[in-house]
Amino acid sequence: MIRKATKALLASVALIGFTVGAAHAYLPEGKTFRERAGSAASLAMADAASDPAAQALKVLLAAQPKTGSFIEKRDRAALAEFYAERDYQPVWMVDGAYTPQARAVMARIAAAEEDGLDPAAYRLPPATIGATTPAGAEIAASVDLVLSQAVLLYARQAYAGRLDPSSISKLITIKPLLPDPIEVLASVSSASDGATAIASFNPPHEGYLRLKKALADARATETGPRLARVPEGKSMKLGLADPRVPLLRARLEVPAPSEAPEVYDEALAAAVKSFQSSKGLTADGIAGNATVAYVNGTGRSHTAEIIANMERWRWLPRDLGAFHIMANVPEYLVRVVDNGVVVHTTRTVVGKMTNQTPIFSDQMESIVVNPSWNVPASITTKEMLPAARRDPSYMSRKGYQVLANVDGKYRPIDPQMVDWSNVNPRQIMIRQPPGDDNALGSVKFLFPNEHAVYLHDTPSKSFFKRDARALSHGCVRVQDPLEFADVLLTHQGGWTKQRLRKMIGGKEKWINLPNRIPIHLTYFTAFVGDSGSLETRPDVYGFNARVEKALGL
Repeated sequence: MIRKATKALLASVALIGFTVGAAHAYLPEGKTFRERAGSAASLAMADAASDPAAQALKVLLAAQPKTGSFIEKRDRAALAEFYAERDYQPVWMVDGAYTPQARAVMARIAAAEEDGLDPAAYRLPPATIGATTPAGAEIAASVDLVLSQAVLLYARQAYAGRLDPSSISKLITIKPLLPDPIEVLASVSSASDGATAIASFNPPHEGYLRLKKALADARATETGPRLARVPEGKSMKLGLADPRVPLLRARLEVPAPSEAPEVYDEALAAAVKSFQSSKGLTADGIAGNATVAYVNGTGRSHTAEIIANMERWRWLPRDLGAFHIMANVPEYLVRVVDNGVVVHTTRTVVGKMTNQTPIFSDQMESIVVNPSWNVPASITTKEMLPAARRDPSYMSRKGYQVLANVDGKYRPIDPQMVDWSNVNPRQIMIRQPPGDDNALGSVKFLFPNEHAVYLHDTPSKSFFKRDARALSHGCVRVQDPLEFADVLLTHQGGWTKQRLRKMIGGKEKWINLPNRIPIHLTYFTAFVGDSGSLETRPDVYGFNARVEKALGL
């Protein structure tokens, strides 16, 4: 009896796509499938009250391995608990045939490409099983378990993404939450609309939904070879000849004149100016490297980039906050969003390639007016100390305070008394007091985090006129910090523009926010604006290219 049941299970496993060799990969080392399933079957058969399908499910669940990754162990434990709570009754097959929920779920998973996922990643049982003749108990049990595994994998990848964000960069410290596997199985299997239930694990954010539509549009319209990139070089200007001009014409779809096709003429300059205006660039009609980087995003396949950006939407919290801040690094912009409506936008300066701005979510807790600047150790070592060694009066002349570590406490000392040629950077701290020249300007916005970054004002206002603004040491500089603060303080109660501005000047003052504000430092190189058009931005840190490669796009 036991041997016969074991053979039937092996046959059913092979029927739905497993080989015997593949089945061995799911078993503990040193046990054959026959041995493991045989012993499990003996336990299952001992329960006379169980029907054949329940007995078969017990065998298959007991045959699961005890080793593997954390996620694998988590899913296997969830499957065992989920079916045990239901007396091992199949949930996707009833009387040897698929339930309507099962067929709807399978159809949605098979169309995972629409969600920016890979349908090939989800092993689905054949849709024809039980279509004409009810499937036997063993096959029904095998089909049920395989479909449950596909549901768990799809739900997890739709909800939290296919990649570990930290594998792209150690500066991406978002930690996506994983859906509870038992809740996934329970909610999807009991839903009246299985397709809607499982699709709901994809992000609900408007930005993601717009990209999903853009992906469908891109797949429907993109044909033909990709256009060649326009190389970087000297700025292309009106009247000058450049061998890159024909490439630029092709990208912007500007017809070439019969004579002098390499000359940057008025028609091309007008097209460049219009393009710059549409991208929020300085509309001067001159094709410098910043403009060229944006132009290279046109006239090419966007499907890979859209999918990579959809993946990054999955990393964000489901609840961004009714009132929240979004600082998008590749866009050099920060937005304040109130119940889905952007109520404030301002330009930013972000970290340069050697000091990249990290990507994460947090909560803003305080605003500091007239801030002091405690110079980070990295800047002290790389910039401040070399300057002081060249010029011992540097610290005093620039107005920096020097503090020395004395018995574990930092105490002010005279910079002129320091031997800068031999100083230990670990034993000193450099601080810039409040003032017009302070690197943080008149206000900074704090959300304590492991990276020690924040948003702040800056005296270097000219940087905001540039199109490419990856120029800081990692923090995000805000162009209009007082207007930004005004918008944030409207949700704190008792604050007016006049009250805030009266605080400017003098000593450092702190405003602790009673209502903390969610803030998200993001990295989206592709998005759909309110006009409905797909917008792309240069991949300033190369994160998007890494995501595309990791996803095999």
